[in-house]
Order: sequence, then C-alpha cells, then structure tokens
Amino acid sequence: MSTETPQARTLHRALKNYGGAAELAKALKVTVEELSPWLTGREGPSVSIYMATLKLIAKARPKTR
Repeated sequence: MSTETPQARTLHRALKNYGGAAELAKALKVTVEELSPWLTGREGPSVSIYMATLKLIAKARPKTR
C-alpha cells in the first residue's frame, strides 16, 4: 500500500491536526505501534478506524456561518 492512498492521506491530515502520533493514537483509541504501519503505508487501517479518522477531521474543521 502506498502513502498516496486516500486512507494514508487522511491519516496524515489527522496527524497534522492532532499534533503528533501519540495524540492521534489516543483520539483513535489505538496504540502508536498500531498507528505506525498505517501512517507509513505498510498496512491499511480497518474501515472503522478510517471512518473514525474522517470524523476527527470533520470535527476539527472550522464552522462556516
């Protein structure tokens, strides 16, 4: 799996929003060790983790009026 997959791009965006792997792992309720292969593209996250990541990003977006 490449780091150019939608899943990896989403995880990297969330990583940036949360300020690091430890913070993102905590938000996703996984360990940094579980998160690492998803960030490098060696493995893909489960559908539930991917959906949770999308929700974290959506929640962090500024609200428009």
